Amino acid sequence: MKLPSPTISPFLHFLASFKRTPSRALLLVQFLSLLLYPLADGSPAGQIATSMISVGVLGVAVWMVHQSPRDGWVATLLAVVSIGLWCGYRFGGGVGLGVGGSFFYAATYFYAAYSLITYMMQDEHTTLDELWAAAATFMLFVEAYAWLFMGTQLLQPSSFTPVALDGSQPVRTWVELLFLSGTNFSATGLSDITPVTPFARMLCIIGQWNGVMYLAIVVARLAGMLKPRKG
Repeated sequence: MKLPSPTISPFLHFLASFKRTPSRALLLVQFLSLLLYPLADGSPAGQIATSMISVGVLGVAVWMVHQSPRDGWVATLLAVVSIGLWCGYRFGGGVGLGVGGSFFYAATYFYAAYSLITYMMQDEHTTLDELWAAAATFMLFVEAYAWLFMGTQLLQPSSFTPVALDGSQPVRTWVELLFLSGTNFSATGLSDITPVTPFARMLCIIGQWNGVMYLAIVVARLAGMLKPRKG
């Protein structure tokens, strides 16, 4: 009996499906980045790799903005500035470049999240792609606040870690700050990392408020616009 020849049509069909649900592509890249971040964290080379992963996520997020009613050039400009500043910091620039890069990264993610919310709220019914967009937007907010935490730590090294007894000042890694952002935004409160300075604590309060409002308003409205299937 002749065995069926291998074919790549299922893979091509999978890639083509992203045209119908582009938000799923963004969510997939975000989940892949979550798996790669721990492997690239904790060393100089790993920090550069982490930055490259973030650039990849940012690129897909900017592409998603172009699918929304918002202006894509704004996201592109923010992304270019953030990547340039952060790369300058990583390759020996001053702390000011790192702070600027972190805050511009956060601004890009916030703008992408705002664009996806506009996309989800533009009609009176919920599509499959908008459900994917709801999950992707959640992660965009988490990544945005993680970059705000990073910039805050560069400004105030004791923001999330108190000074040790020997006078040393350990700093939190990107993975740790991303973990703090995720637990804080979702209001689960499971993080063993806590804000220390007053500014860091106020920033965490804003993130918690943002997360609660996102779930209570945006996600709840999407759920209310789901049409029941006809029997």
